[in-house]
Amino acid sequence: MAGIWRFFSSVYLTIVLAIAICAVSAWGSIISMRNPELFRAFDQEVLFPLLFSLGTRYLGLTLWVWALIVLTALFAVNTAVCTLDKVLAIVRNRRPWQAFFPHIVHVGFLIALVGHLVGSIWGFRSYGNVLHQGEVIPVPNQPGLYVRLDGTEVKATPSGELDYLKTSLTLLGEDNMPVRSGAAGINSPLIYRGIAFYHFDQGERPTGLVLDVDGAEVRAELEGTFSAPDGSAFRMGGIYPDFAIDETGQPYNRSERFANPHMEIISADGTPAYLDLSGPGPGVRLGRHTIILRDYIYSPYVVLTINKDPGIIFIIAGSIVLIAGMVLLLFFRGERTELVRQRPGTAERAN
Repeated sequence: MAGIWRFFSSVYLTIVLAIAICAVSAWGSIISMRNPELFRAFDQEVLFPLLFSLGTRYLGLTLWVWALIVLTALFAVNTAVCTLDKVLAIVRNRRPWQAFFPHIVHVGFLIALVGHLVGSIWGFRSYGNVLHQGEVIPVPNQPGLYVRLDGTEVKATPSGELDYLKTSLTLLGEDNMPVRSGAAGINSPLIYRGIAFYHFDQGERPTGLVLDVDGAEVRAELEGTFSAPDGSAFRMGGIYPDFAIDETGQPYNRSERFANPHMEIISADGTPAYLDLSGPGPGVRLGRHTIILRDYIYSPYVVLTINKDPGIIFIIAGSIVLIAGMVLLLFFRGERTELVRQRPGTAERAN
């Protein structure tokens, strides 16, 4: 046991591990640049679940990642053992309290490293969550939690660059009651219980039609229903991007391009008609009713990236401890103060 302790408390081990980590990182950088499609996923997914899902399929390309993980783990053990060894020696020898300053930096590093480990195992990242204004969608991997888009405000500079962005969100619990409201801005996510909601993109897209039904204006959602002035009911059917009728009279798509878009409208008795969506003006007869397209209903939407990093609190705490240790080390270490010490006579010679 004593031999193992001496091995991990060795400064020479620290030097060897530091050189090995630099070498493996350089090796990994070259592999990453040569295989950008594979390693792009490492920026978008949680590390350990991604590595385990890949298994041995890309082991030749991901071996450096595993090597870096092992080396970092050994470096962390080496740092912890060295720090504990030195702290015990300081206490035993009753050295001044300033002697603890370098080891505060080490403790901060270890706390932050634990945070990264926790986030790399138990976190998640979810991209492409499209949300229309007023719509409620479930939060990924969080049963019983939902998010609603209340509105979005975007301002651009005269040159067209994004100047201001505010996306108002409300988080709802299982009982549909709000548990948190707030806004996500540029590089400023809304955070709730370690879950960060980032604004990724925004825009508008058609979600309904403005129709003229027998002379009356009717607004209908693309997947909804509407009624004629006399009470006759209709429902919206499927959309055909490139509409055509075959020899049996059945509709089909000639292609997936929006070359001749039509929408199916179905009456209460199941009779269909096909409304041209290429622009305002076209109309169809369905029974005794005339249905004409007047306009489109556009709804704003945002695309959210939803992440959870349960280790972020450790990363923040470790960073604070590390910075505090550096400040103490550089400015308050007595006669060994690095930045504020001055040799006798320096000021006089400077004057």
